[in-house]
Amino acid sequence: MFRTVLLVFFLAQAPRPLPAQLSPRQARVEIVAPEAPRPVVAAGKRVLVYELHVTNLGRGPLAFREIDVWDGGGKAASLAAYRDTALAHALEPGGVTDTVNATQLNPGYRTIVFLWVELPLDDPVPTRLRHRLLFDVLDTADVRRDAGTQQAIDSVFVPVSSELAPVLRAPLGQGEWLAGSSPSNTSDHRRSLTAIDGHAYIAQRFAIDWQLIGKNGNVYHDDEHRNENFWSFGQPVHSVAPGDVVAILDSIPDNTPHSPLPRFTPRTIAGNYVTIRIGPRRYATYAHLQHGSVRVRVHQHVTSGEVIGLLGNSGQATGPHLHFQVTDGPSVLGSEGIPYVLESFNFLGSANDFEEDKHPTVPRSHEMPSQEAVVGLP
Repeated sequence: MFRTVLLVFFLAQAPRPLPAQLSPRQARVEIVAPEAPRPVVAAGKRVLVYELHVTNLGRGPLAFREIDVWDGGGKAASLAAYRDTALAHALEPGGVTDTVNATQLNPGYRTIVFLWVELPLDDPVPTRLRHRLLFDVLDTADVRRDAGTQQAIDSVFVPVSSELAPVLRAPLGQGEWLAGSSPSNTSDHRRSLTAIDGHAYIAQRFAIDWQLIGKNGNVYHDDEHRNENFWSFGQPVHSVAPGDVVAILDSIPDNTPHSPLPRFTPRTIAGNYVTIRIGPRRYATYAHLQHGSVRVRVHQHVTSGEVIGLLGNSGQATGPHLHFQVTDGPSVLGSEGIPYVLESFNFLGSANDFEEDKHPTVPRSHEMPSQEAVVGLP
């Protein structure tokens, strides 16, 4: 697993003028990139999705002011700039914090910077990314001591993985499907950082919650407190690729929709599930399956498209859906989410404006559904 403390230093020539009140002293922060980004296509663009963990090791509080991202492989092209609202939305304090301001970084605290860098499809993928982080110094004693109101860290490099996203068939059958909480920089899955065995993971980084849309343009009909009234419930779940089953659970009762959930453990949070090894350091997990529906066993080899179970409402789920993710290890939570693309689907619009009798139909191939998309599966 890639994990490194990044080397930080100043270049002789900065790519943009430094502020007049910049302290000559670098910000006392540690910056760690847990995972190298892997290129993937989403919404017609190539994206690089990764995080920076920034910890304040100084004596006084700082505030994020700017983050710039460049091609660090020699081209020196500007790729992304985070300011103001965009910057605040990219930041999330790690653990308990005593401030409601996401940009503030107190001594001894860590903030996660969630980055989603978009690249034109025709441009070459950088071999590494270069970052510059600018901070406001909030402690007046530090301002006097360091003779400046701002500090910067320049030339923070993150390598870009050359590994391609796996091409998979869809995990479900024909129909109009809502790709809920699908990959974006603000989705619940994207921000699901979990600490297990002394290490922080985002297994759900590219996860999707799939729900079938019926002819009424909704995911259920009649009483929404009955599983049987959800169009998804009981739908066959298919293996996205050939592989070997490494883990199953099939004993968790289905929940009643919109009712209080039972207590969970790390073992039962996914409900009934199947995890299949589809390649070296590639594991596909299908979660919240219907109780008693799993049709495979551990060590069994499955083929692409084979039915492995039925869509259900078990585990941490308030309604029937299929939670699907691909990770670099077999643990549902203790592994890193990796990107993938589907062989083909039709983009039918977004969840917030989808109309059953009036929507676009845009063919997509070798792309990852994103941004609460409604997709037509072949």
